[in-house]
Amino acid sequence: MDKLAVRPQIPESFFEHRQLFAAPWIERWGIPNPFIATLFSLLRTTGVELNDFSFNQDATVGENYLNISIRKLNAAIRIGLDTVIFTAANPYWEIAPQLSSVFDQVSDEIRNVVGASPKSQEGVLAFHVTPGTLDFGKMTASLVHKNVVGECLFYGVSLHKAEGALIIDKSLRYENAAFVRLQRRFSGEARFAEVTTRLYEDEVAALRLLGVPEVP
Repeated sequence: MDKLAVRPQIPESFFEHRQLFAAPWIERWGIPNPFIATLFSLLRTTGVELNDFSFNQDATVGENYLNISIRKLNAAIRIGLDTVIFTAANPYWEIAPQLSSVFDQVSDEIRNVVGASPKSQEGVLAFHVTPGTLDFGKMTASLVHKNVVGECLFYGVSLHKAEGALIIDKSLRYENAAFVRLQRRFSGEARFAEVTTRLYEDEVAALRLLGVPEVP
């Protein structure tokens, strides 16, 4: 029991995935809203009710969106005029297949309604990780030239590549913990199974930089 208590943990995480379309679907945004009937029927099996659909109030046309809460999965979908945002709070990898399946089905229905596919997609996974018995200050020190930057409590790292970015910083919410943000770009045709697979690989890589050998 004591051994488990000192292992690194991820107490808080957040997933966001954006699908950006080439042109707004203004002509599809009216009353009745075409997304509500289609997605209500689809999402009823996940426990979604009409009360889980809402529009943001007092918004400009460009800021207007339909929000759908999927409480059973601690997730939500926000449909704007040219962007769809999928989110999940504190997701764990065991439900990734179920979450991916629901998000893919919703994405397919939205594409059918608007008659277009996204021109690009971007996934973000952010999380805090507590160190257990590890010393993240010491682990991150090995990633920089200490003789150049000097002595610090924690060393932040920012790695940017053509396909995305990996950022490790000191957590401001948890003591001695790290905050990790992973960002990856995808083609417009990418499915959520690919998105979750790539982000999982990125998470493993980030944790190894902190000396954590596997996802907690």
